[in-house]
Amino acid sequence: MLTDQERIDHMIEVIDHLLEITAGMTVDVYISSIEKQYAVKYALIMLGEDAASISDAVKNQFPNVPWRSIRGMRNMIAHDYIKTDDEIVFQTAVTDIAPLRERLIAVKNAI
Repeated sequence: MLTDQERIDHMIEVIDHLLEITAGMTVDVYISSIEKQYAVKYALIMLGEDAASISDAVKNQFPNVPWRSIRGMRNMIAHDYIKTDDEIVFQTAVTDIAPLRERLIAVKNAI
C-alpha cells in the first residue's frame, strides 16, 4: 500500500502530464481528438483514485484540497461515461488542475 506522500507525489506527476497534454489546447481540439479525451479522462481517473486513498487525517488537515470533488470527477468519468460532458471535463483539466497542483505541493511539503 502506498503512503500518503507517495500518493501526493503521484498526483503531482499526473497533473504535470495533464498540463503537458492540455497545453495550448482548445475545447474544439479536445472534442475532436478521441486520443486527447482518453488521455485527459484517464489522468482524472488516476487523480480520483489517489485522492480516495489519502488518509482521513491528511484530508482533514488540508480541507482546501477538494478531495471529494476529485473523487466525484473520477466517479462521473468511470461510471457515467456515456453521460459525461466533454466540455466540463476539458474545463476542469485546463482551469482547475494548475491550482490543484499548487495545493498538493503545499500538502507534500507539510506532511
